[in-house]
Amino acid sequence: MWILFIVFVITSCNAAEFSSRPTNVSLLLLHFTNEASKGPIVLAPFGLWSMMAAVSFGAHGDTKREIFRSFLLLTDRKKFSDQYKNLTDVLFQGNITGVEVSNRNYFFVDKNILIYPDFREILTDDYNSVFLTFDFQDPILSADRANSILRNTSKQKSYIFHSDDFKDSTIVMANVVFFKGYWSTPFNKSNTKSELVNSFDGKRGRVDMMHMSAKVRSSHMESMKATITELPYGNDGKYCMLLLFPDANVSIKDMYRNFERVTFRDIFNKLQRDEDEFGLKDVDVKLPHFVKRSKLQLHKPFNDMGIYDAFEPNNAAFGRISNEPIYIETVEHNVIVSVTESGTVAYGTTPGIIAKLPTVQENDVMPPFSFFIIEKSTATVIFGGIF
Repeated sequence: MWILFIVFVITSCNAAEFSSRPTNVSLLLLHFTNEASKGPIVLAPFGLWSMMAAVSFGAHGDTKREIFRSFLLLTDRKKFSDQYKNLTDVLFQGNITGVEVSNRNYFFVDKNILIYPDFREILTDDYNSVFLTFDFQDPILSADRANSILRNTSKQKSYIFHSDDFKDSTIVMANVVFFKGYWSTPFNKSNTKSELVNSFDGKRGRVDMMHMSAKVRSSHMESMKATITELPYGNDGKYCMLLLFPDANVSIKDMYRNFERVTFRDIFNKLQRDEDEFGLKDVDVKLPHFVKRSKLQLHKPFNDMGIYDAFEPNNAAFGRISNEPIYIETVEHNVIVSVTESGTVAYGTTPGIIAKLPTVQENDVMPPFSFFIIEKSTATVIFGGIF
C-alpha cells in the first residue's frame, strides 16, 4: 500500500461570487480546528482549500464525494479550474505598494511511482504547482532538494521539509502562502503600552497593546454581537485585516457562531452603510502587538467536516492519480502571524518548523478576538485566527 502524504502549510460566476466557496470553507476550518485544539489558533485556510481542490480531481467514488462536499468544489473540472484561475489572479497577482502576497503548490513524487499525465497536467496548468520527481530512498537528499526549491520559488526562506517527511512516503504535497502588508495608517510605537488582559479561558496576563486614533471603518454589529474594525493595508485598501471583538459577556465561540447567518459581505456592507451615513470619524483602535504560531495536525478537523475515506488505506480512492493504492496519511499545517506597529507578516507553510521572528516571542495571553486577512473585492480569507 502506497501512502499519499499530503501536507498543507497556505465566467458565469465571477471571482467575487466564486470566492464564497473558499471563504465558507475557511470559516469551517477555523471553527473545527479551534474546537480540536481547545485553544487559540492561526490558520492559512486558502492554502488548504487550494491543495484539497487540486487533489480532489485525482479522487473518485465516495472519496471524491466527501472532499467535494466538504470543500464546496464544483464537479465540472474545467469550469472549476477556470474560476479558480480567475480568483487567484485577483488574490495573488496584484502589484500593490505596501503589500506582498503569494500562493504556490508543490508536488514531489518518488521516482518509483508513475503519476498519470492527466493529473500532472491538472496540477501544473490549473493549480500553479511545481511538480518534481525525487529518490525518496534518500530522504535527506530529498528534503534538501525540496527546501532548496521552496526557497527559490517562494517568499519563505526557512527550512520547511525534514527527512522524516519523505520516509515511508511516496508523494508529498505542500502549499506555501505568504502575506506581508504595511498598515495604510501605522501605529505609533510610543503609544504601545503593556496592559493586563483576560484570555478566553480566564487566564490573566500582560500584552503589549498598540493604540492609535485614526479615521478607519469601525461599527458595532448587533447580528454578530461584536465590534468590527477594518484596518487597510497598502496604498489602495485592496487587502485589509478585519478585527472582531465580541461584546461584553459574549464568548468568542458565541460570537463566531453568528457566521452561520452573517457573511463577510454583510459585514463590509454594514461598514459601508455606516460610513455613508456618518462619515469616517476618528476611532480609538486597540490591537495587541503579537506573534502567534500554530503547528497543527488537521486529521480531526477534516473528519469533522466530513472527510473520512481519504484517510483510510482500505477505503481511499485516488485512482486518477496513479494505478497504485494511495491514501492520505496526515495533513499538517504550520502558520506564523506577526502583527506589529508597522504591519503584518504571515506565513502558512508545511511541513517543518518556521523559526520565530528575531527579537519577538510568541504571546502567552491574548484578549478574546478574531481576525481575518482578506482580499476585499472577493471577500476571500487568506489568513485567519481565533484567540
